[in-house]
Amino acid sequence: MVKTKEELREARKQWFAPMEQKLQEMHTKEDDSLFYYHSSEDRIVLSHAMFWTMTQLQFFKSKMRKEKFFLLLRQYEEEMLDAFLQDDDYFPELLHYCNILYEMLPTILGASHLRAEKDARKLAAIALVAAGYAGDMDEELCNALLDDIDYHFNKVKCRKIELMMPQLMKMVESEMSTMK
Repeated sequence: MVKTKEELREARKQWFAPMEQKLQEMHTKEDDSLFYYHSSEDRIVLSHAMFWTMTQLQFFKSKMRKEKFFLLLRQYEEEMLDAFLQDDDYFPELLHYCNILYEMLPTILGASHLRAEKDARKLAAIALVAAGYAGDMDEELCNALLDDIDYHFNKVKCRKIELMMPQLMKMVESEMSTMK
């Protein structure tokens, strides 16, 4: 059965509501959010673009990439980045859903069969690096990376972030070394 846009939006609201409630219960302090210290919405978008790029197949070869939650987060991030580029009125809602999924990632990784996966630590480190670096980088670099997000063969593409992969993966390795 094909849903209309309105039906899809309503279904998503219903699906995300319990997850958002769970997050609110878990975040007892305002600054518990991974994005709390981001100075703008653009920084949050960039965090998602970095995570989405860093976890593409050519960069993230792991069994984790087949997990439904991970696939769902990547799907929503790509849809959100597309809406961002299109200046679509659905963008704020999609960004909100991406934030919920991203914020749930540590809970999902720590509370399931995924905890035993060695790549769960790597995925958690990628999430921390993407959120932390995008939130802290200088304004000029942030704007350059955001301006670079575009389409290539009708697919969202982040070339400058891809070029930063060696540097980003070193940050991920460093983050992983501090995790136990």
